[in-house]
Amino acid sequence: MPSANQDQALHQLKQWADRTGYQAGPIEGTGNDFILEVAEKENFPSVQFIHQRKEHPYLLVVGQVKVPREDRERLKRNLGQGFRQFVWELKLALLERGVDFLVIGDEADPDAWEVHLRIYLKENDPNLLQGAYTKVKNSLITVIWSYKKALDQVAMLSSDPSGPLSDPQDGRIAGNGYGENVNDPERARRIMNVMANTGIIMMVTLMDGFAETMVGAAGAMASGMAEAFGDEGSADQVAEDIEQSAPEAKGQMMDMVSEMRRQLYEQMAQKAEEIAPLLSDRTFDKGPEIVDVYEFGLPSLTEELDDGTIAEYAKLLVQEDKYFTEMFGELSAWMNGLPQLPK
Repeated sequence: MPSANQDQALHQLKQWADRTGYQAGPIEGTGNDFILEVAEKENFPSVQFIHQRKEHPYLLVVGQVKVPREDRERLKRNLGQGFRQFVWELKLALLERGVDFLVIGDEADPDAWEVHLRIYLKENDPNLLQGAYTKVKNSLITVIWSYKKALDQVAMLSSDPSGPLSDPQDGRIAGNGYGENVNDPERARRIMNVMANTGIIMMVTLMDGFAETMVGAAGAMASGMAEAFGDEGSADQVAEDIEQSAPEAKGQMMDMVSEMRRQLYEQMAQKAEEIAPLLSDRTFDKGPEIVDVYEFGLPSLTEELDDGTIAEYAKLLVQEDKYFTEMFGELSAWMNGLPQLPK
């Protein structure tokens, strides 16, 4: 990468981080051309953008999670052979996220997990930077949450010794998304709710915009016709009348969506056991996993939501909330890539 392009790439990185509200700072004395560390929230892992050599035309997007020894020891004691299965399932989960990764330390008991992507910057493309950052960050969160979830299961077992944590025959870990019974109605319920709520939120957003567009177009058309016949006073009155009727028109459309939402939830509840086996592909688990990473102070998309909550989520989408837009984009990509269900 020529010196001018190198400076431009670093400028693009800093500009993108600043505009998205992230904290960014250089890491000096590493022997690399440059490293810019980006942090989003205090409780989120940081991600580094690394240009190793001036002649390299690419950047590495890298993050690392270190696993405390005491946590690993506790899991090994309680899971037995299930711990090896846990590590394998986590490796497969990272592969499915489309990132490269390194296991630091023992392959069967990693000290740390390093996730990285390689990107080529040919022009100012903030979407490329955001996409790479999000993919690496969420992969790191997958590692963190997988260990936390397993530790929670250990704690639950300690408080309720009658509750099974693992099955020595197949190494499954209870509560781990990759060890759950694919026919579990609870798993199916969470998946179906994410699919339904994502679609409903998109429908509400589109219909709200459609209602405003149609009312505006109708007002302009009626006003234009009145003016064409030389009645400017009538044109003003027509425009005012249509503007006053806009909330009612939008309300009627939202009532239609609400009824569709209610019927959809009822049908899903009635056919939960019938649908569960059709969701056996583990690709379906990614939706709830994406949702579990984010927190908006609202009931989760894995639950049945009321009209008010749907409206709050749609508002976040319309306002282009940084985190909700990021999550919604991931969910949309997930739904577009789902296997087709049998008819």
